[in-house]
Amino acid sequence: MYERLDCHLHTLYLGCANETMTIPAIVREAEKLGLDTIAITDHLNAPEFLDKHFAIKDDIASISTDVNIVFGVEVNVIDKDTGRVSIDEAQKQKLGCEVVIGGVHSSYHDHADPRSIIDLQHKLMLEVVKNPLVDVLVHPWWFPNREFESGVMAWMTDLSLLPDEYVAELGETAAACNTAIEANGTAIFTNTRYYGPAFQEDYKRYLYTLASYGAKIAIGSDAHDIRTVGACQVAGRNVREAGIRPDQLWIPGRR
Repeated sequence: MYERLDCHLHTLYLGCANETMTIPAIVREAEKLGLDTIAITDHLNAPEFLDKHFAIKDDIASISTDVNIVFGVEVNVIDKDTGRVSIDEAQKQKLGCEVVIGGVHSSYHDHADPRSIIDLQHKLMLEVVKNPLVDVLVHPWWFPNREFESGVMAWMTDLSLLPDEYVAELGETAAACNTAIEANGTAIFTNTRYYGPAFQEDYKRYLYTLASYGAKIAIGSDAHDIRTVGACQVAGRNVREAGIRPDQLWIPGRR
């Protein structure tokens, strides 16, 4: 099961993924990899992008496959003071999406300040997992490449500065709110330039600890190119190696 799930996939429709990421190509790749369930979760960062998702939904409906395809969106935190995300109940109902994944996509800092960055990230991640519209918190402690290159996040070579009480609070809150937490293939487990061996070993322990507090763990590639869909299996292997049990995995419902 660990290597047969991909709950985070992008498409070419929103301009974030490249031209290889059509729905038919994604499904063919999923079949080739032996995946059971995939979730198409392209970005919905503002209301004006809502209608583009209907083309994705139509393409999913037209595909004949044994792979279970779930239609969803990925949302972003758009207010660092409140943790508000880029979807509301009316938009979710209009789309008819089956899952919403979302997370923090910035440190919101222009200089290195580890304590302040960790505190703000923790606060925002808690708000995401408490949001009843969100099913999965994506890529916790991932930051854009530019924030490493500028030095803002260069200090984060492992998770040693992350307080144990923050991990406990996130795991317990996710469990209470029935919100899963993602193990991300391309953002973390194959991104060795910015997340080296020490970080990745810490990250496996981090996921295990979250699961021990009752949080479900989702597995996703976060693929933006067809060649990286297989990163979901790298994430799955790391989840298995971390000691997370199959019953602790998050699996979106079958249509």
